[in-house]
Amino acid sequence: MEDLKQAYATLGLPENATKEEVEKRYYLLMRQARAQGARRDHEEAGGNAVDFEAVNRAYKFIIEYDERKAQEQFKQSQYGKYKKMAGTAEKLDHFFHYYKFHLLGALVAVILIGFAVNSYLERQAQKAEEAKKPPIDVSVMFHGDFYLNNQNQDTEELEAALLSFFPEWKRIGAQITYDPSDPKNEFDIAATQKAVVMLMTEKSDVYILDRNSFTKLARQQLFQPLDEAYEQTLKPLLPSEAAALKTRSAEDTTDHIYGIDISGSPLVKSIPVVSKEMIAAIRADAKHPDKALLFIQRMLEGAKPEGTKPEGTKPEGTSS
Repeated sequence: MEDLKQAYATLGLPENATKEEVEKRYYLLMRQARAQGARRDHEEAGGNAVDFEAVNRAYKFIIEYDERKAQEQFKQSQYGKYKKMAGTAEKLDHFFHYYKFHLLGALVAVILIGFAVNSYLERQAQKAEEAKKPPIDVSVMFHGDFYLNNQNQDTEELEAALLSFFPEWKRIGAQITYDPSDPKNEFDIAATQKAVVMLMTEKSDVYILDRNSFTKLARQQLFQPLDEAYEQTLKPLLPSEAAALKTRSAEDTTDHIYGIDISGSPLVKSIPVVSKEMIAAIRADAKHPDKALLFIQRMLEGAKPEGTKPEGTKPEGTSS
């Protein structure tokens, strides 16, 4: 304490001086010391000369003493309640303070590993279930502003509804990829991003799209041209030529038919999907292109105006 008393005396302050008073007095003495150093005749300073080094040592001693005192008060307030365990509690607190990000990173890593393992096990279970089912005759993806009639429904009901149009088939794979035409919030933006991933990873044979999705994807050459199929099979089944949607891709400047509007099909009404329109297209690298075309043809046959027949058919009751 004598050293502390001497430090205050060097600065010319009482022991109860505040920190602000110490700071103010120190800077005053420093200015005086610099002024003295600037004089050419040092003897003029006389007995009032400021000892620069002594002032610095005194100031540093007081500041370090105040800091130690503040730390001890903080420790007492934080860990005093632990009494004999105060030292251990302080060490633990420091450990978690300095290594909290390491611990957080380790926790995240454990969660991710658990999620990956769980996803792998679920995928393996799905594969086992898929192996028990018959092979898919054709896969259909509803891509765009589509959703199921009832949130409690699942794609199995959608698959069953589609399969009812094709009694000769054993199984139809179906899924819905929601891709809003006008994203309005974070959920819509996330759905759009997911839709892009689905297009790259889930290669369906038939795509049922809204107008916006059809236009966007057809220009990216995702679908195969249907010009030949239109002339040979689909044209007599359409209510009008406008149902055959033409566009051009980014690399082909010639218009081709890439989509068929099946919105008017009576069969569409029995599909448990909410939509404004349905445009059917076949993926360029479809695994089952022939069955994909048959899917569109069957939908159009259901939409054919009453009393009309495809070209090449004979009226009922006529002999061959």
